[in-house]
Amino acid sequence: MSAKEIIVLLIGLFLIGFLYKMKFPDENVMTEQIESTSQISTTPVKNQQKPDFNPKTNSPILDSILDVPAWTFDISKLGELTADEIIKSINQSIEDKRFFSPENDNTLFYLVNLKTLDESNSNIEEFTNILINELENQTLLAIADHDEEGLKSIISQYKTLDSSNNVIQALSKKLSTVSTINKLYDKGLKQISNEIIISEDSNDAWHTAKLSLDIDSENSKTKDLVSKVISILINDALRAAEEIDFQLALNYIEEAELLSPDELTIDFSKNKIFELKQQRYIWLESQLSIALRKLNIDRSNRMISQLEDLGIDEAELLSYKNEIKRIEVFGPYNEFDLFNDESNNSEKLPNMVVMPLGQYIRGNRNGPKHEKPEHLVRINYGFAVSQNEISVADFKLFIQSTDYKTDARIARSSRIYDLRTGRIKNKNRITWEHDYIGDLADDDLPVIHVSWNDAVAYTNWLSEQTGKNYRLLSESEFEYILRAGTQTLYPWGDGTPVQITENLTGKLDRTKLNSRIRWKKGFEKYNDKHWGPAPIGSFISNQFKLNDTAGNVMEWVMDCWHDSYARAPIDGSAWVNKGCDNHVIRGGSWSSSKNEYSSSHRFIAKADYTDARLGFRVAVDLK
Repeated sequence: MSAKEIIVLLIGLFLIGFLYKMKFPDENVMTEQIESTSQISTTPVKNQQKPDFNPKTNSPILDSILDVPAWTFDISKLGELTADEIIKSINQSIEDKRFFSPENDNTLFYLVNLKTLDESNSNIEEFTNILINELENQTLLAIADHDEEGLKSIISQYKTLDSSNNVIQALSKKLSTVSTINKLYDKGLKQISNEIIISEDSNDAWHTAKLSLDIDSENSKTKDLVSKVISILINDALRAAEEIDFQLALNYIEEAELLSPDELTIDFSKNKIFELKQQRYIWLESQLSIALRKLNIDRSNRMISQLEDLGIDEAELLSYKNEIKRIEVFGPYNEFDLFNDESNNSEKLPNMVVMPLGQYIRGNRNGPKHEKPEHLVRINYGFAVSQNEISVADFKLFIQSTDYKTDARIARSSRIYDLRTGRIKNKNRITWEHDYIGDLADDDLPVIHVSWNDAVAYTNWLSEQTGKNYRLLSESEFEYILRAGTQTLYPWGDGTPVQITENLTGKLDRTKLNSRIRWKKGFEKYNDKHWGPAPIGSFISNQFKLNDTAGNVMEWVMDCWHDSYARAPIDGSAWVNKGCDNHVIRGGSWSSSKNEYSSSHRFIAKADYTDARLGFRVAVDLK
């Protein structure tokens, strides 16, 4: 086999193998299908409005090329030339490189006529090999240039030389490939021009490029079209990342990777997007921290939402959301935080303790009617309670600031404890400034001889001084802080306290002023070493970090008196009727009987009532 024959065979095998690899369908299928997908919408689709993306493409269908005819010649134009004269013309045309043109004056034209005149001429094989060599060179150029017409001419020329040559079939298939890719390339460029990069109907530049890849990934027009689409997707991805839409950016990158997984610019772009995402993440966290410190819930929620879009860790996200919930309920505080506000004159106001959220069963199924029915109360809002009962010093600031006249001052009397008889009696000229026996009170004692009206006036003054909503506790709030998570008869259990917990009546209690007086109904073997109110905070705090909730002095609450809990609020709010005369007193005092220390016990009194055993504490809403 000659060198020329080997070259021809190799070209044929290469083209046949390439087409087999591409799995071409039946070449008799005409071009209608690919033409039907070439109808391009004239309405631009902006990539920022991301359509649904389907990466699947239809199986590629190649153009079918009609049978390319062999060249035909008018032999009569040669006249009466002899074989030698034709050979001379062939040699001259080869020397002039007129292998296939001009018409009727080229090597192939003369060779066909030589075959007609002298089929057995010994020069025919040499001339044929020269033309085949030239056709091989022209084939490579035509394929490289995607030259359909050039390939058609080459096929026609091969058929003229030798219609049985195997290269003809391979070239015909290659012509189909080139023709199809040329159409896809033009279609893709037009789609790019119209900004149809990705569309819902898949009639877009991405799918056109993908079809071209499926047909011939090594074709230069395929590579160019793919490169153009990837470049657009990468630019859109980087622009989306700069505009803080990282999910859209990653969608673009994913689409680019599906076209060309090994493209280096894609990896570079992914790293750039990750860097921008990390910068955004750090900035959002810093802004969220500032918003949380400033209690800006709306901005905090916006920052959290954006962090969630960035794929923040679930545990960290939950932590932030819990922090938002905490602020929504407690403002700047946490459960059991201790704080105090200041007056307009920078004077320290009562210490306040932030109460936890929770629920409890209010009332006593075995108690009197006014403690029934039992019902569930839920505390799902933020409020703080004064750690101690309001002291004489606390109340003095209010009086000095307002010159307020208490009900006891107006009535010029209040009820005190008579050490001689051991009874409560009315005494003239007793006000908030006096203690339980009528002497001037120390500043650290709980203020007594104050009415419900006086207590409300004090809370109004606190509100004016601070701009917050200070108030008396509701009755259900008081039982909540008194129980402090317990459901027993007393806050400490069902019997005598096992340790000194509060200022209660104990059978071992004594007063230095009259050693004969005893508590007949006090707790057995209990001695808190106080007869009368103890200074605030003298005993251990309860589970809610509050002092003296069960004993020391009874306390006013906001509610009007009701004879039962039928229709009572269950949300912790006060049960108030406009213009009511009687209000509720809660908790026990230094002189109460044992049953009066129970967590469910209630008292009734007029709004102007004052007593040596009665004081109050305050609450403030946190939101």
